[in-house]
Formats: sequence, structure tokens, C-alpha cells
Amino acid sequence: MRLTRRAVLKLVPSGLAAAVLAACRQQAALLPTPSATPYAESPEPVARAFLSAWQARDFDAMYALLDEESQARVDRETFEQTYDRIFDEATIYTFDTTLVAAGRLDATTAAADFDAVYRTRLVGDLVVRPRLPMTLMGETWRIQWTPATIIPQLGENNVLRLFKRTSTRGVIYDRQRNILATQGAIVIVGVVPGRIQDETVMLNVLSGLLGKGPADIAALYANQPPDWFIPVGRIAFETFQEQYDMLVSIPGLDFREQAARAYPQGSTAAHVLGYVGPISREELAALGERGYEEDDIVGKAGLEKAAEEWLAGKKGGRLAVLTPEGEEVAMLADVPAQQSLSLHTSLDVALQQAVEAVLAEQRGSIVVLDVKTGRVLALASSPTFDPNAMSNLLDLQQRLAFVNRADQPLLNRATQGAYPPGSIFKIVSMATALQEGLFAVTSPFNCPGYWDRLGIRMNCWKASGHGAIDLFNGLVESCDVVFYEVGLAAYNRDINLLQAYARRFGLGAPTGIELDESSGLVPDNEWKVSTQGVGWTPGDTVNMAIGQGFLLTTPLQIARVLAAIANGGTLYRPQLIVSAEDPAGQRPPMTFEPHVDGTLDLAPEHLQAIRDALFRVTQPPRGTASYVFRDFPVPVAGKTGTAEAPGVAPHAWFAAYAPATTPEIAVVAMAENAGEGSAVAAPIVRNVLAHYFGVEV
Repeated sequence: MRLTRRAVLKLVPSGLAAAVLAACRQQAALLPTPSATPYAESPEPVARAFLSAWQARDFDAMYALLDEESQARVDRETFEQTYDRIFDEATIYTFDTTLVAAGRLDATTAAADFDAVYRTRLVGDLVVRPRLPMTLMGETWRIQWTPATIIPQLGENNVLRLFKRTSTRGVIYDRQRNILATQGAIVIVGVVPGRIQDETVMLNVLSGLLGKGPADIAALYANQPPDWFIPVGRIAFETFQEQYDMLVSIPGLDFREQAARAYPQGSTAAHVLGYVGPISREELAALGERGYEEDDIVGKAGLEKAAEEWLAGKKGGRLAVLTPEGEEVAMLADVPAQQSLSLHTSLDVALQQAVEAVLAEQRGSIVVLDVKTGRVLALASSPTFDPNAMSNLLDLQQRLAFVNRADQPLLNRATQGAYPPGSIFKIVSMATALQEGLFAVTSPFNCPGYWDRLGIRMNCWKASGHGAIDLFNGLVESCDVVFYEVGLAAYNRDINLLQAYARRFGLGAPTGIELDESSGLVPDNEWKVSTQGVGWTPGDTVNMAIGQGFLLTTPLQIARVLAAIANGGTLYRPQLIVSAEDPAGQRPPMTFEPHVDGTLDLAPEHLQAIRDALFRVTQPPRGTASYVFRDFPVPVAGKTGTAEAPGVAPHAWFAAYAPATTPEIAVVAMAENAGEGSAVAAPIVRNVLAHYFGVEV
């Protein structure tokens, strides 16, 4: 019967053992080197020496303890390769042996039984009791070795075979079940040296297929065991299908399928989804017990990384002993694969695409949160990348190009970018002033365009000054002089007061989103002494009160601040994963409800005063963003921010929620080195809100 294209893709050994057993050598370095054991009544010293040498991977010492017949039958190189091959096939990564008993059987023969516990990556622990048969050679016991001394059922000629069971990587969906990430395939091309008939023909075909020189390909399988599958390259599954008839007709070639990740929406939500790539040595060491092997792929960033355990599932396998003719004589282990889970996220792919289009070529980020749950509706970072390209195992240069780009497209600026928030932080400063009784909403100030109460002239953004102004309008008009006074009053009350409120608003710590993120920085005296060598000063708090100085925040943190103000003071943990489901229905779905991390703990009248001021920011005649939203049909509350960046144009911020009266979403836009927040970031937010509410731009 003719095999189908997929049926021809076979499971074969993975080639892990050499790396795994090398680790054993380090562990056993403290063990004494075995030496030939002199004649003794008991064969036990020889058995112990052999097992100790094995634990140390000292194959020279082990081989020296074999009898002449065993050495004549198996040369030193094949002896070691047999151990490697068995360990490789069974995915054994470490083992322990315990001598149970050793004694004479008669005048010239003896035996030693030992327990072996083999820890495998795919089928759990194998516990066997092999025997070391021994014969007396002169005055010394020697071991009559066969593969049965490793696994009893192997005997002299049987072979070990692992029939792997895998789980297809889970699908990632948006909130409407649009597919964001799914599974494709590539094909690993391999050579089985013992099956080659016309090497020249085979190498010429491989050279054209893989773009490698024949000599380079031949070097990959040179001196390898004749019946091993030796990988020599990868090709697209479509290429394999197109050339199937020709490829499968060439003796010596063999093929196996490998999962490959596909992202149907292209670069959409790239920083949320992340990408996958070949497993590293460090990842293999950490994940190996879950069945990972050297040629596996794992999540490297985004949800692919965060939800690796759910998306990958866990491999299983059936480990059996076969005769040379392929008949099964023993089944050593049978472990089912654990089905992967599919993720259902809070993302709205249409909104996400609109947000990315608005951000366009601007370096920066946008975050959209549901203010009532903290769920992320959209999260964009620019410049971006195509996760299909980053996950493409066939094109290393393409992946390296993204990694090495100076504009850092792989950086998630929404969660990993840490920036001074500028005047958006005045929300926190106003909350501190009101809640601590430092000032009232109507407390009067005078802004001549500068402030010099610390002996240093500090300018307001409005050079001509705001004149007579109160705290409420200080936030509406973003008057720096008002908040210099707030900062000084906070410092005089408590050197750590403003920092305490910043942390209450969730700043200076990870938000807990399922992505890599920066903590940002809420600096204080302890931090400054340890990093700057000097203590905290009144000027530091004054500067921090307007969102400058050492203070650093992420756009996601700022979005959470606006969402908390909008919803009445609840600080939700930003959430992307809504549920994880078994597509086979064998396990009940896991659902994840919104998680409350804390509250702003502000008096209702103080919170309302801040909300009223944020609404006035978008309203004429005084609001700093009034000209952007003056004709917008949905009431918007927000705050502009222009954060100084040394030597370059300032970062532009705008943070908002809408509708102002019955809030649904919070939106934050941050444009790096782009200028004024009102001129650059506020129009970006307007466009996002227009798409969300169906308003014509």
C-alpha cells in the first residue's frame, strides 16, 4: 500500500543523549577512577567499579572490565555508542544505580544484580534490575557484557524503540474566536547512512534542495551509526509535498514532520502573541522533564512564552523492545501525551488592527483597557515585526535581522518601555494633595511662568504664566508651578509621601500582565543613596510632582491608573488570557476572572474632583487638549503629558477614558521623542476612540 505524504514522516531518535550524559560527567567528577580489580573471592568490587565508572561516564574504565569475548565482539567505540543510543532513544537524561547482590555462581562464573532508575524526558522513570554476568579470567573477575546489562529485555540483538506521542501546539484566539496563532509544519530532512545506495545522486538532490554543498552535507552524517536518522536540513512542508515522489524514492533519505507556528493575522498583535524558536540549552535544562528535546521549539516572547506549558502540552510515548525483525517482545512504558490547551484572549483583532494603523510609523505604543475588568482590548508597540518571520526555522538570517535592528522592533514598548510620565503624573500629585489635606480643590496659587522657592528658577511650560489659578485648574491647564508647590508641601509633610501614593496607584512595580514587563521606577531616598551616592532632596520631590526626574513608568501602568480613576478606584490587574480550553474536550476549561490588586483608597469627593478636572482637560476654554476633542461627540476625560528626554525631543503622552460620564475604556498613547502630548499623542487617542465608538474621523 502506498504511503501518504504525511504517513512517510517517521518518528526517530532525537539525539539528546550526548548533551545529557555530558552533564552527568560533571556530577560524577568527584568519584574515584576505577581500576582493574585483583582476584578476590567476591565479584562485588568489580561490579561496584563498573557501576561507578558508568555513573562517571568513564567508558575506558568500563571497557577495561569486560572479558575478552565481549571485547572481541564489541569494540571500544561501539561499546560507548550503544549506551548513547539507548539513552538517546529512551530520552534518558540521568540515572542512578544501586548494587543489590553479587556472588559466585560456581568456580568460574558470578553475577551481580543491581537496580537502575532511568529518568526519561518522555515516559517518566524506568526502574529495571539488570544483571552483570561475570567470568573469572586468571585471577580477576571480568564482565560478560551485552546490552542486557543496561536493560534486561534487550538481550544481545533486540533493539529499543520509542514511539512518540505529541500534542499539537494550542491555538490562540481573540475575543471573537478569530485565530491569532495556529499550527503549521515543516519537514526535517535526514540521512540514514546504512540505506544509501547511490551517494552521489542523493547528495546532488540534497544540495539543490537545501542550498548546501555536497561535501558539507556528507560531513554531517560521516562516521555515524548506519541505522541512525541524521538530520541534515529543513524544508517547507509545501516543498516536500511538491517533490514528494522524487524524494521518497531516493534510498538513504528519510523525513520527519516538525511543528511550525503560523500567525494568520501577520504582524497584528505581534508583541502580545510573541513568537517561538528553537529551544536553548538553558531552556532544555529547565523544561526537559516535561519532554522537551533538542530539536523542539518553545515560546520565546509574549503569550507564546508566558503560556508555554498550556500551549505546548506534554509529550508522551510508548517505549518497547523489538526483535531485529520488528516484533515486539516487551513494552517498558506507555505514557499518553497531555493535550495542549488553546487560549482565548481579551484582544479585539479589529480594534487591534485599527490601533496599529493609527500608531503607524510612529515609535511608541498604545494600550486600550476595559476599565471595568482590566482586560486588554488592544496593545500595540511600534516599530513592530512579523511573528511568522521570527518563528521561521528555515531562515535564521531573517530572525537575526529583527534582533539586530537599532530601532528594537522586538521590544514591547507598552510593557517594557520605561519613561518619565510627564504631566500625567500630576493626577497622582493632586490625589496626594487632596487626600493628605495639603491643599483643597480651590486652594489659590499664582503662576508667573516660573517658580524659585528652592533658590533655583524652575519654569512652567507656559512661559507667560497662568496667573491666579487654583489646584483644580492647575490640573486642567497642567500648570507646573501649582505642582511644584504640591511637591514641596508633600516633601515637608513626609519625604516618602509622594512615593507612597505613586505606589498606591500601581507605579514602580509590575502590573502582573501575562507578558514581560518593566517595573518602572518610583525613586526614593534609599534608591538614590544606593545609586547616586547622595540623599533625597526637596528638589527631587518637586521634580517628581510634575512627572520628571528619576521617575519612570510604562504605558501599561499609566493605562491602569486611568482605568482605576474611571471605574471608581479599583486597580485591576491587566489581563489578556480569559480562558484556556482543551480542544478535545477531555478537561474542563479554565476560566480567569478579573483580578483586583487593590484600590486607590481616595475619598469619593477627591476622586470626583480629579475626574471632573480630567474631563475639563478636553473642554474649552482652558483644557490643554480641548482643541483636539472640542467637536468629538463622545465626552472624553484625559490628561496630556510632555516628558523631557535629554538631548532630544520630549516624549508625547495622552491618557484618557471615555465616555467621561459612564466610562468603558481607558486609552493611553505614548510617542517617543515626538513633541508635545497635546499635539501628537492626543490626536492618536482621538482616532482610537473614534474607531471604538464608531465616530467618523
